[in-house]
Amino acid sequence: MMRKIIFLTLIFLFLIPSFTYAVDFSIPDVKIDAYLQENGDINVHERHTYSFDGKFNGITREIFPKKGAEISGLMAKEDEKSLKVEKEGELYKIHRKGKNETIHVDIYYSIKNGMDKFIDVSEFYWPFFDDRNETDYGRMTIVVHPPGPADEAIALGYDSAFKTENVADDGTIVYSMGKVEAGENGDIRVAYNSALFPAMQLTANKKMKEEIVNEKRTLEEKAITYAKNKKKLSSTGVWVLAGFTALFILMVMNQTNKTKKKKETIVEDVLNHKVKIPEQQMTMPATIYFTNGLHNETIAAALLDLVRQGYVKQTQEGHFRLINRDAAEEHERILIGLLFDKIGWNGTFRMDDLDEFMKDKKNHMNYSEEINSWKAAVTKETKQHGLYDQRIPVRIAFGLLSIPPFGFMIMSAKYDLFLYMILFIFLFIAYLGFSIFYKSLSEKGIRIQEEWKRLVDEFDRISDWDWKIYSEDDRMRAMIYSLGIRGSVHTETNRYTIIDGYPGEATSMSSGFYPLYWPVLASSFDTAGEQAKETAASQSSGSSSSGGGVGGGGGGSGAF
Repeated sequence: MMRKIIFLTLIFLFLIPSFTYAVDFSIPDVKIDAYLQENGDINVHERHTYSFDGKFNGITREIFPKKGAEISGLMAKEDEKSLKVEKEGELYKIHRKGKNETIHVDIYYSIKNGMDKFIDVSEFYWPFFDDRNETDYGRMTIVVHPPGPADEAIALGYDSAFKTENVADDGTIVYSMGKVEAGENGDIRVAYNSALFPAMQLTANKKMKEEIVNEKRTLEEKAITYAKNKKKLSSTGVWVLAGFTALFILMVMNQTNKTKKKKETIVEDVLNHKVKIPEQQMTMPATIYFTNGLHNETIAAALLDLVRQGYVKQTQEGHFRLINRDAAEEHERILIGLLFDKIGWNGTFRMDDLDEFMKDKKNHMNYSEEINSWKAAVTKETKQHGLYDQRIPVRIAFGLLSIPPFGFMIMSAKYDLFLYMILFIFLFIAYLGFSIFYKSLSEKGIRIQEEWKRLVDEFDRISDWDWKIYSEDDRMRAMIYSLGIRGSVHTETNRYTIIDGYPGEATSMSSGFYPLYWPVLASSFDTAGEQAKETAASQSSGSSSSGGGVGGGGGGSGAF
């Protein structure tokens, strides 16, 4: 919690210019003496020990009185020297400058209407701190002093104060809580014979002693039950954890082996045939995305695929003219709209248009949005081709098996078995994540990936004769695929200048391709993508609280 305080203070350092540094401190010891008065008031003396590392201006004490009560006359001293106190709502700022010191500050105040009187007993039920406190107390001691000797004192504590009380012979009650972490409650509750408070008026004309005693008994019984259940859960949880972990591993291995065997069979079949250009099953951008992912260069490949299909004509190097878009796929229409409607004009697109468009940074966001829409549409197409086995029964099984780890996760948190809780969280996430996200490649998906992978790996093994007998459309697809995966198949080969099967006699193919210009085309789209990415990165870089102890009361400590 010390780090949390420093972190929050550093935030204020940037938000509030008047704060010039963060205060690094700890509170190793706090002792609170509450002196009950015959009229029901409580005079409180708190002694706080602070250890500072660096400069400081003072300490803070936040006191939220419970409903109906009032804090009055708060003052602070150090070695009998009065310190300036500044009140801001329920926060008291006690000024005391220094550097690298351990100091002891005494705080004095009175609580009005802090007790309740009944026919048989009068009780002091109070939260000196609560879950709004953001500082650890190294040692917390609270001492309650009755107005006179008391034989039948009743004491109980809640949360951090539970089972920490000790009743002396004279009725003085000491709560030795030890370390109290930030964010914890610790209400105390004491009751004495009402005869000790003759100046108090009855809060309610009823008896309360038996109710308080019964509540203390109930708390103790719950604590015993809690301890038994915690021990039982601890011994059971280790076996559940081990069993469900082993089951998860076995089930995952089983699915992995099934997928592996299926892939091995398909790979063997692919390798048993000579290398070839795979048949078209999806558009080239979708094929590239599925087998290799989308890159900036893939946009250039997608443009050339529009040329291949006849939607666009390449009139010269870097110059394109739109023919039609009626039958195009969704992602093809998005790309056409970006290049020919927003960047180009009058049905034409030139690479110079792209360079000019990207010079204005105001266009970068629009470019990124359009490209993201294009990528989403490409991804959408791959989902329509049955490339994955959804394995619904398997995923349902994993989903159902996530329920027991979730239950043990909740129970571990309830019984403060935090190591078990963390391990069950991981196990729950593993089962649920597998249930939600698991899918394996179908036979069709594996075959597409392996055929294109083999083409890239063994492209040089295709004989000139086999290359000649491929259709021009097949050769175009091979070239477009190469460009889209960042040129794993090099465009320098003479095979890319073949027309009608004769190598080396032209600089373009009959459909208007200019392969020797492709590196420039890919580089232009890569540059545009990086420019948009840098702009997006630069732009992206560019209270009340609830809680409390009994009656809404409580408080905490800090420094400034």
